[in-house]
Amino acid sequence: MVDTVLWKEESDRYTERAKNLRTDSTDFKEAKIEFAKSIYESITEFMSPSLFLDIGCAYGASIRGLSNYFPKSRFVGIDPGVQSTKIAKNDLADKDIHFINAYSHAIPCADNSFDVVILSMVLQWIPRRYLIQTIAEIDRVLKYEGAICINEFYPNSPIMSKSRHNEKIFIFKEDYSACIESFPWFKVVFQKVFNINQGEYYQRSITVLRKYPIEDVYKIKEKGE
Repeated sequence: MVDTVLWKEESDRYTERAKNLRTDSTDFKEAKIEFAKSIYESITEFMSPSLFLDIGCAYGASIRGLSNYFPKSRFVGIDPGVQSTKIAKNDLADKDIHFINAYSHAIPCADNSFDVVILSMVLQWIPRRYLIQTIAEIDRVLKYEGAICINEFYPNSPIMSKSRHNEKIFIFKEDYSACIESFPWFKVVFQKVFNINQGEYYQRSITVLRKYPIEDVYKIKEKGE
């Protein structure tokens, strides 16, 4: 069966590439700013978040952008890369942020802990055997009335390819919001699709899903119905 490897050493390699090559890129900076701005404009319509969880936080680029929009909020970042979280701790030492080395399918946090879960270009890297477990873990740690914020590639149909940096790693591009919204307590409340003119393989989206209480989702069957 074709799958991918757990993304540990490669996480640190990504951080090294990003810090050396991409942080000077105008497109890269603008994408991070657009993501943070979109999250701010969409979730503040229905909540005032106190605690964020950034899964696959790498060296903290998404947290840095979001912390500018949510200066009173606290942040937790998890990533398997030891060097990645070390760099993030040093770069963001002045902010109220806690970093943990961990995987998305085994989040070392309590149930109903977070108001917002961030997934920025992360789900594509997760081994398929851990994808359902990852979604279950996100659901477990996210509060009701909370939000999942996804920044991902958005092809018209699922696409799989090998990483150009490591042939043992596969990239899985698909509409992950549809995977999560298959559970009726999650609903898409914001979505923006961009890079459409660059073709299906590079098309991306920013999506926000809100988590609703079970009693608001399921209708109670009355006697006689």
